[in-house]
Amino acid sequence: MAQHSILISADVQALLNLDDDFSKKEGFSILVASSAKDLLKQAREHHPNIIFLIPSMEVDQRNCCRLLKEDSRVSDIPVVAVVNSTTADDLDHCHHARPDDILFTPINNHLFLTSARRILGLAHRSFSRLQTSLVVDYGTDKDQKRVACAYNLSTGGIFISTEIPPKVNQQVFISLALPPNKETLHCEGIVTWINHTKNPAYPDIPPGFGVQFMSLNISDLFAIRNFIDNQEKKRLTAED
Repeated sequence: MAQHSILISADVQALLNLDDDFSKKEGFSILVASSAKDLLKQAREHHPNIIFLIPSMEVDQRNCCRLLKEDSRVSDIPVVAVVNSTTADDLDHCHHARPDDILFTPINNHLFLTSARRILGLAHRSFSRLQTSLVVDYGTDKDQKRVACAYNLSTGGIFISTEIPPKVNQQVFISLALPPNKETLHCEGIVTWINHTKNPAYPDIPPGFGVQFMSLNISDLFAIRNFIDNQEKKRLTAED
């Protein structure tokens, strides 16, 4: 699986407790920029998947975030501004810098990853869904799972076809193998809705339940994105 990267400024690094084990577990590498010039340089050289910075960063009195967004080589990279909400200057910088998202301090590793997952998912056409027939294992107990079919899949969640759904708001454990490598993804999710066998909310799809992913790591998120993109390319090629 390809290695993905997150570029952060040294100011953001100082707010977090990140180490090699943390990034290895989440499936990405962390690039740290020592200055605004270094951040621009690394963005152009490495083209990270997402950038976290302090909104006041400047290069030659020009806002760093604006420079990123005006550079065609890196303008497609999502930029998150980490802001001190009590500092008016930070908020003013955000108004002019136009980042893709804002993350307010104090922050921790969990909020950092949650923001990254959300932005990366939204960047993928607002959780583009793919109809599938993939085999999925699920259960409310991670050691006791049922086998079912994933009717559709996105970076935000999955719809599992079954006539024996869990309850809404119940936690479920999911294992899913994606072609072509068949590497198994493991994550947790929350049941958000049920399409009942009797009086279904959506008669045109099978009975089952929708799940919102809650613990999808960065590498697995990209595995799903790549799978969806590849399937869509195959479909478009077949239609030509």
